[in-house]
Amino acid sequence: MRKDTEILINADEIRKLMYKNAEHSFAHTTYREELKRFYLLEQGDYAAVDESMKMINADIQGTLSSDPVRNYRYLFIVNTGLATRSAIEAGAPQELVYSMSDLYIQRSDSENTIEGIKNLNREFWIKMVDTIRASRKGKKYSRPVTKCIDHITSNFNKKITLNELSEVSGLTPCYLASLFKKETGVTFGEYLTGFRMDSARALLSRTDYSYSNIALSLGFCSQSHFTKTFKAQVKMTPKEYRTAYSDTAFSLS
Repeated sequence: MRKDTEILINADEIRKLMYKNAEHSFAHTTYREELKRFYLLEQGDYAAVDESMKMINADIQGTLSSDPVRNYRYLFIVNTGLATRSAIEAGAPQELVYSMSDLYIQRSDSENTIEGIKNLNREFWIKMVDTIRASRKGKKYSRPVTKCIDHITSNFNKKITLNELSEVSGLTPCYLASLFKKETGVTFGEYLTGFRMDSARALLSRTDYSYSNIALSLGFCSQSHFTKTFKAQVKMTPKEYRTAYSDTAFSLS
């Protein structure tokens, strides 16, 4: 058993890799680029599949092993683990998603070609999108309410009013408000806030964006308003949530 004070990788080794990357003009993908594939996945968009293929590309993501096949396998495992969390957050059945993830990771262990691992990755992400879409099919709304939900999804970072949704749906504000709550179980304002909070969770756990930038990107007039709303909904401050769920602490163990 190693001592707690034993250092397995020293600062010189880290600096050496950084220098090597700079020398070859290599840079890892940005948080924004990584966030894109998870956002697409959570929306049930098949474009997430092509984005995921970039994330197991060693030329983009870096080297986790000197062995090419093992390197792709490691990248696939990381990619799969993060996708699993996103799918669950999007509402997919937890046990189903975990079981699929386990099976695909186990299969990758016996896959001995890069092309085989790429095929596994593509198939896994297609199934994740299918699963998310299937989990949402049970939530069937009328055409006017569906139009409102689509509008909220596309414009959640802007100010949205009931009158605006009235124009989108073709219904009077009063009738729309009643119909929306009847079908979704919440008011449109509560639905909008919930959508923003889901997006906030993703940004807090997967990026290092400042709290003020997150607040503004989600349509809040100030960081304090965002913090107050987030705490009321999630029962944690944004800082507490990031500390507890940040992907910087993500581990395969």
